[in-house]
Amino acid sequence: MTPITRMMKPNPFHRSSTACALLAAGALVAAASLRAFAGDTADEKLSKSVIEPEEPSRLHLLLQVEATDHYITPRALDVVDRGVSFQPLTVVMFDAYRSKDGVLNDIQLWGSYWNDVGIAKYGAVPGYWNEIDFAGGVDFKFAQGFDLNISYSSFHSETGSYSTNGHFEVTLAYHDSFLGNFSINPNVWFFDEVHKEATVQFNYSNSEETFYFAPGIDPTYKFDPFPLKVELPTYVTLIHSGFYQLTDGSPANGGVGVFSTGYKFSVPLNFIPKSYGSWTVYTGMQYYYVNNQGALDGNQLLTGKKYEERDLYRFYGGVSIFF
Repeated sequence: MTPITRMMKPNPFHRSSTACALLAAGALVAAASLRAFAGDTADEKLSKSVIEPEEPSRLHLLLQVEATDHYITPRALDVVDRGVSFQPLTVVMFDAYRSKDGVLNDIQLWGSYWNDVGIAKYGAVPGYWNEIDFAGGVDFKFAQGFDLNISYSSFHSETGSYSTNGHFEVTLAYHDSFLGNFSINPNVWFFDEVHKEATVQFNYSNSEETFYFAPGIDPTYKFDPFPLKVELPTYVTLIHSGFYQLTDGSPANGGVGVFSTGYKFSVPLNFIPKSYGSWTVYTGMQYYYVNNQGALDGNQLLTGKKYEERDLYRFYGGVSIFF
């Protein structure tokens, strides 16, 4: 056997020593690991083995496009009564606070941008782009069902049909859940003109900024398992005297201004992946009974019709995407 052969041959003693050293090191590591976990409770050990879910996004976006045969305001002003109007809406929301416990559940800041664009020219200075509205505010959800929304809104006519006006609005709603898939959803809306008037004015020197209340309900039924929601939005406006003007420029009487009710069908498009947002298509009809002579006079000026229309109908449909 050459010296080189002896150098390459394994040494039994050396191999045994190495194995012992490795076993000893492994024992030390195992002992240290046991000591590290010896003081952990079962919950602590579980928390170390489970990845906590990410917190849901605090920033949200709503995109909506609606097509309608009339542009009628909640105050029953028949702004556009011919052709088809397209009404895109964008709402940005930020959850400043949210909690499942306690009285206050959510504080959300929001801002919106809305337009009315028709397929035919309309207005005092005829154009396709009829109106643009801006709004923003804060929404408080509390007591597991109550919703208080405080906002400021501004309406601007792109056709010069009326002056830009601003309003302070407060809405209080309760989303009940006593009857399973059926809910009534009572609400009340306060609308206060703070910068010029939101109705037709025949004599600006005799106009005044006033307000109205609008109590209402939104009966809703959610079909299960079929993905369909049916709503019956209904309200009545209780106006202050002078909210509308008569043709001669004098203030119209107060009291019940408008009664409105209708139906709305909504279907979520669940086949679209949630990574593309939550899509919903909807269609409906809203009926308005105009109970105030000032509103009737204003609509005759807006539409150019020679007769009064107490009964107004608006058919609509659209798609919304929520992120």
